[in-house]
Amino acid sequence: MYRFYINCHHWRPTRQQWIYANRCLPIDELKRIDQYVYQRDVKFTLIGQLLIRYLLNHVFHEKSSSFRIQRTKLNRPFSQLNPSFDFNLSHHHQLVCIAGTFHGQIGCDTILYQTNQIRKENYELFRKKFTLNEYELIKKKSSNFYRLWCLKESYIKWLGIGMGFQLLRLNFHMDETEDLIPNKIISNTILNIDNQLNTDNIRFDEQIIFLNDNEQQIITLCLSRNNHCQLFVELNIDDILHGCTPFDKNKEDDLISWERFQMKRQTDLF
Repeated sequence: MYRFYINCHHWRPTRQQWIYANRCLPIDELKRIDQYVYQRDVKFTLIGQLLIRYLLNHVFHEKSSSFRIQRTKLNRPFSQLNPSFDFNLSHHHQLVCIAGTFHGQIGCDTILYQTNQIRKENYELFRKKFTLNEYELIKKKSSNFYRLWCLKESYIKWLGIGMGFQLLRLNFHMDETEDLIPNKIISNTILNIDNQLNTDNIRFDEQIIFLNDNEQQIITLCLSRNNHCQLFVELNIDDILHGCTPFDKNKEDDLISWERFQMKRQTDLF
């Protein structure tokens, strides 16, 4: 069982870091990333692809450039090196996170976790995505919205079917006495599907991450019960780049990649 995350919101790439990072991804992946308009989207997507290769290098002890990353029809990345190894990636707000396992499929999702009161006008919208039980949980404690949304997304990603699944089919029962605190994982949430107890032998691991500016972000995994329960390990950009090896490329592309990144639009979120 492998769990990693990086807070790349505050990463201001140096020219040297950016050039090396681009060398560690294949041309077709770089072309896909370059289609994004904003620097933030380019940066987060680049980190995500590097994190996949870092994970595979960490697991199989092969050069990261030796792995061929493919995608399912629903755009889910996978590697055919070892079909029994599954991984899933997620990024939102400040974090990019990944988890991998040899024990079944895995679904990973992350979202900003807020404790401030949600506007009342949003509650009617929630009723279209959440069951009556879940709706009552959100009314009691607004932060439950973020937990429930992340739980639902992680299950859908575990299924690997994309966004076509009707969220109202999923009904999560959470222990209201459990609080998300640092260095603790909550794993006792129960899932009912179509009003019946889920029998897939899966569990949900929820972990809260405290960010640098007093914000919080939750990471949720849907995975087989055979997996060990463990905390996510934080990485920095140097950790990831150290675990990645470059592809053979024309060095003239190095300067182009940096210049094109500088030309991307910036946003307040960057």
